[in-house]
Amino acid sequence: MGTFWNDLKCRALRKVAYSKLYKGHKPNSFEPWKAPGRMVLEGGVVCHNDISYGNTYPNSHFDLWYPDDSMEKRPTFVYFHGGGFLFGDKSTGDPLAAGEGGSGKLRRIVDEGYNLVNANYALAPEFRFPVQIEQTDQLMRYLMEHADELHLDMTRVILGGGSAGADMTEIYGVCVVNPDYAKKLGIQPVMTPEHLRVLAIDEAALDSHGFDDDMFTLLLCWLGEDSRDYAGKLALMNAKEYIKDTYIPSWINTSNRGEYFVRDAVDLAAKLESIGCEHELVYFTKEQADLDHGYMDLFDKKEFAKEAFERMMQFIKKHV
Repeated sequence: MGTFWNDLKCRALRKVAYSKLYKGHKPNSFEPWKAPGRMVLEGGVVCHNDISYGNTYPNSHFDLWYPDDSMEKRPTFVYFHGGGFLFGDKSTGDPLAAGEGGSGKLRRIVDEGYNLVNANYALAPEFRFPVQIEQTDQLMRYLMEHADELHLDMTRVILGGGSAGADMTEIYGVCVVNPDYAKKLGIQPVMTPEHLRVLAIDEAALDSHGFDDDMFTLLLCWLGEDSRDYAGKLALMNAKEYIKDTYIPSWINTSNRGEYFVRDAVDLAAKLESIGCEHELVYFTKEQADLDHGYMDLFDKKEFAKEAFERMMQFIKKHV
């Protein structure tokens, strides 16, 4: 198709999505959608919205949620939304997910006793891989530098995300444990395995083998590649191939409608098994239930989604 025509298609898709979902907003902006402020939500949860973590790239803002106003230094859960690197926002989540990416799941994480950082990042095609991984590190650096001011325990950090956010999580985890891979992406991670305790990888898709046309449209837009051949950035983004003898303890989840999501999760679990890294794979077969991409966002409505969420929290608590 060529980069130009692929980008044109992506921009057209994004224009439609923004006209319906995000009226009045631009995909990439250095100004936040809302004025920064503080809110006290039902149950006493405190939310500080649209804190800036950088000025190199647009969408460098995050919301910070506390279980209460005690300012206790609890473990820090850093979360990135999905949306194929083309859509999505921290406030509304992933429009491509089954549960439409609402904030209910994130609120439950806070209720479990974690301070939650829910962040935005720059979108393709204007900003391509590995910009979003660089932003992940920029966010971590900001949180480390302002840990006392923000009342964050940055020695007990969980990094997680759904879909595109899961891609970012898996890739950044490899950057933390493999300096050679990080160098290929132009990153010197501020985090260490001693501080980054757990990864929550909710439906990553980094191995392009078997991608359908829709997935290639999104991924080639993110990468800026012309070819579907497994080479160049298409091979570089498959971070699990750069895991050597160590990784971060990982909770791995996959739906069961897209075989590339299943394969990515199963292959990552096998890789971690081979090096003796603690992990848990959550995968329900189609015989058990028909689960669409992003099914865990339906945790308050669907039995298997609830089980997946509970298993994620149990794994995190074990390591944090």
